[in-house]
Amino acid sequence: MRTENVQFLDMKHKLVLIFHLILATFGFIYQTSAQDSDPVPGTPIRILTLEGVEAGTSLQGSWKYHPGDNPEWASPTFNDATWESADTLLLEDRLPESGWEGIGWFRLHLSVPDEQLQNLPLALQVTYQVGASEIYLNGDLIYKFGTVGTRKGEEESYWERDPQVISFSGKTDHLIAVRYSNFSFDESVIMFGFGLKLAPLNPNIKRRVTMVSDGTTIQMAWTAVAVFLMLQHLLLFIFYPRAKENLYFAISTGSIGAFVFLTFQFILFATSVTQILFLFRLLFCVYVLMFLSGLFFLYTLFYPKLPKLSWFFLIGWIATGCVALFNLDFTESISGNLTLFDGTQIHFNVRVDALLLFLLFTCLTFLEMARVIIVAIFKKKDGAWIFGLGSLSPFILTYVLGDIVSRAGYTINWRIGLLASILAPLFSMSVYLARNFSRTHRKLETEELERQLLEVENTRKTEELEEARKLQISMLPQTDPQVSNLDIAFEMRTATEVGGDYYDYNLTENGQLTLAVGDATGHGMNAGLVVSAVKSLFKTSALEAGNLETLERISQGVKSMNLKRLYMAMILATFNGNKLTLAAAGMPPVLIYRSDENLVEEILLEGMPLGGFIGAEREEASYQLQSGDTVLLMSDGLPEMLNPENEMLDYPKTKELFDEVADQSPKAIIDHLFKASTSWADGEPQADDITLVVIKVK
Repeated sequence: MRTENVQFLDMKHKLVLIFHLILATFGFIYQTSAQDSDPVPGTPIRILTLEGVEAGTSLQGSWKYHPGDNPEWASPTFNDATWESADTLLLEDRLPESGWEGIGWFRLHLSVPDEQLQNLPLALQVTYQVGASEIYLNGDLIYKFGTVGTRKGEEESYWERDPQVISFSGKTDHLIAVRYSNFSFDESVIMFGFGLKLAPLNPNIKRRVTMVSDGTTIQMAWTAVAVFLMLQHLLLFIFYPRAKENLYFAISTGSIGAFVFLTFQFILFATSVTQILFLFRLLFCVYVLMFLSGLFFLYTLFYPKLPKLSWFFLIGWIATGCVALFNLDFTESISGNLTLFDGTQIHFNVRVDALLLFLLFTCLTFLEMARVIIVAIFKKKDGAWIFGLGSLSPFILTYVLGDIVSRAGYTINWRIGLLASILAPLFSMSVYLARNFSRTHRKLETEELERQLLEVENTRKTEELEEARKLQISMLPQTDPQVSNLDIAFEMRTATEVGGDYYDYNLTENGQLTLAVGDATGHGMNAGLVVSAVKSLFKTSALEAGNLETLERISQGVKSMNLKRLYMAMILATFNGNKLTLAAAGMPPVLIYRSDENLVEEILLEGMPLGGFIGAEREEASYQLQSGDTVLLMSDGLPEMLNPENEMLDYPKTKELFDEVADQSPKAIIDHLFKASTSWADGEPQADDITLVVIKVK
């Protein structure tokens, strides 16, 4: 039994040894085979096929990558088996494990077994590049895109947009090595690397040439038309600034032209990501300006003034611009890919808040513009149908006319069709504005004729008013009354050609002086008529009559003229020696300066204005004056003088101003009061007549 167990163990050890020998043999054979077939041990080879070239996917996927810089890494004999695999795009969330230090090498081994591809010129196209690169084929430098640098100051980034020629010889194994640097990049770009693709040469060159030719044609034609419309309506606004719709339309067409121009620059000619980002930001600003000016254009046409809703859109678009352009992060970002017409791909980050605001205000602005046009059409606003037709013109031209032309057996060049479809709304708006301008011109001609007739009429009325003013001035006393114990000064400043204020005096042979100061309601011709009647009644009053009797007689005379609501406020001041007797009918208070006490006394006498109720009660009072006392009689024009803040000078301030110079001569007092009133008004026009009479006792 023991002998059998030993034999079994010996046999088991022999089987294990034989199994290990078999594994070692197969491993050696496999290793020898790999060394015979691979140029670089342990490195996979990508097969280049015609289908892959036509699809543009041959160079996509993982390449061998190593950070740093070493010229030997361009050699096809260099062993890169230990290099890590990485995507040449260097996506922000999928960077190599060794990281990105600003410069590194990428290598891709290719096998070209298909004889159709051997020595066939192919197109090498850079679909994306942020920094600078050098392209090596089998160790030889074939292209430089920009200047690769070992630090930021040495690097010059460049993105080659045109396809470059590349071919693979009959040798089936090839190496494409790329020396690449990128030390500076924008934080909104999530891809720091480059992208290459192989494609058939002739179709790719033809496609690029056709795209540049067609794009340039559309770009230049559109821009030229937009600039022409912008300048035309900008000049119309300059010549007639009241038509602000021309200004908004000029801004709108100019921004549309700029948007199209920048879009084609963005798609066709930008040679670096820095340029693309700059153009993208400009495009966003022009986009905002295009929508805002278009909306304000419609508001100006169909609203008497900008509605409050315009502030909502203005503030909303400004907020959207701040969030988008100034990196105001409130929410997470989402990644996106932008594929251009030539197959170029741009990867970028978009913040959710900026994207939502952008889409929100784009939709709201479109809806608001449509609402304004539709409401204007339903309300039958003049010319609104032109906007409705212009808004539908792209669809009408594209489908209706296109269908008619195709049924007739003709074809329309797509470039002409595109330009006509998109420019039709702009031309319809320009036609509307031209129609408005023509109507405005005819209206201005009519208004000019009316203005000339009105000017003739105004000239006639001005001449009549000037004659009336001269007549009124001639009715005022030409000389001051000469009284032995009194020093008197008068001055009146009217608010219009013919004033409503009045002053006069009667002097008896025994030296009794009666002064009259009046203020008719309003000013102008009607007030001048009342003044004329009052002067006549005052001058024909009995000299021995009392002040109250004289006021009642004048009141009855004014009322008998049936002047309706025209009245006269008036005060009579009789000086008999040093005795002053006052009687008032709706006039401001009288100010008396008492020289011995050095104070100003304010006297207000109640009484209804003249021309109102017959027999109305009025007050009369007498005062004894002394040498040096001064009396101020005035209309309400001075205390009711307004300043730019719509504040009145008022009676306390008038009293204070009088108190400042009450001990001076009557002429000096009047000059001081008028100077102070002018300073108070600060350029505000005089709203009412001002009359001042100052009497000083000698």
